[in-house]
Amino acid sequence: MKKLIVFADHGLDDAAATATLLRYHDRFDAIDIVAIGGNVPSDVSLRNCSTLLSYFPAVWEKITVVDTTAEPQPSEYLAHIHGNDGMGDLFDHTRKCAVRTVSFADWLPTTDGTELLLSLGPMTMVKPLMERHSTYFPVIMGGRVRTAPNYHGYEFNHGLDKAAFAACTRVPHAAITLDTVRTPALDMRLREIAGDDIHAQIVRADQKLSITRGEEGCFLWDDVAAAYLLWPDRFRLDAETDQDGNRIFQAVYVSDKLYYAE
Repeated sequence: MKKLIVFADHGLDDAAATATLLRYHDRFDAIDIVAIGGNVPSDVSLRNCSTLLSYFPAVWEKITVVDTTAEPQPSEYLAHIHGNDGMGDLFDHTRKCAVRTVSFADWLPTTDGTELLLSLGPMTMVKPLMERHSTYFPVIMGGRVRTAPNYHGYEFNHGLDKAAFAACTRVPHAAITLDTVRTPALDMRLREIAGDDIHAQIVRADQKLSITRGEEGCFLWDDVAAAYLLWPDRFRLDAETDQDGNRIFQAVYVSDKLYYAE
C-alpha cells in the first residue's frame, strides 16, 4: 500500500470523490488531502473538507489535511453548481473534526515522490509538488479534447490555470476530461440512488442541482477520477492533443460495470 495525495477544491463532486476514496481507505497507508481553491475559495474548501471528514471518524488517524489558504491561487464561487456552501447545502458545518492539519509550506518538504497523486481541481498547487518530484503519474480531473467547453472555452480546472495544467500534463498521466465523463454510461441522472450514506446524499443533491440548471445529464466529474484511481482497468487511455497543443492521455470508460460499483 502507499500514501495517497488528493488535491480537492471541495465542491459537490469533490465531496463525492472524497467519500468514495474514504470508503476504500484500507487501500492506502495514509491520505493527505490538500484543500485548494477552485469551485470555492481555499478557505471555504478547507472548511468543507473538515466538515466532510467529520462524518468519517474511523479514518481520522490516517488523514492529514493540508491548508493552502496562505498560498495565492485562483477560484470561483459556483453556488449555482455546488450550492451556497459549495457542497450542496447538505452538511452541518458546526460538526467537529479532529484531523491533523498542516500548512502547505510545511507539508511540501515532507513529500518524496512515491505517493499516489490525484488532482481534482485547478493545478496551481499541484505544480510545485511536481516540480519538486518528477516521479509522479498523476490522475487529473481536467481538460477537454472534442466535447464542448464549460468555462470560457476550456474545461473549468484547465481554464482557471492553463499554465499549471500544461506543466503538469508534460509527464505521463491519466486525464479524466470532459470527454471522458460526458457519456451515457457515466450519467448519474439515469441512476436511482438508494440509501442514506454520505455518498448517496451527495449524488442525489447533485442530481437535483443538475435538473435545476437545466443540464442534459448529471456527471460527477471528480468521482469518476476517484474511480479511475481505484479501478484503472475499467478505462482505456488514448493519446490526444487538446486545443492548446497539450498532449493528453485521456481516459475512456470501457467497462460494463457502473463506475462506482465494485
